[in-house]
Amino acid sequence: MLYYHENTDLTECKTCGYAWYKPKTSREITFIAHKKLRYFSITLRLQMLFMSPKTVEHITWHHSHGIVYGVMVHPSNYEA
Repeated sequence: MLYYHENTDLTECKTCGYAWYKPKTSREITFIAHKKLRYFSITLRLQMLFMSPKTVEHITWHHSHGIVYGVMVHPSNYEA
């Protein structure tokens, strides 16, 4: 569950009732979340992949190789 927008004030999961924060000890001042969701932008990762000629060859393989009917070129071209 994401504690975002209408759920920002909640301290427990709506489904299972699990607490969002770890139990506080006497020394801790702030709340510490059990788990954190981190967002990594995919744009920079794709730019880095397309900068290398070796990876571009593998990434663009499906686009550069057409379907040859009657010949199994790649398993993804056919029904499972």
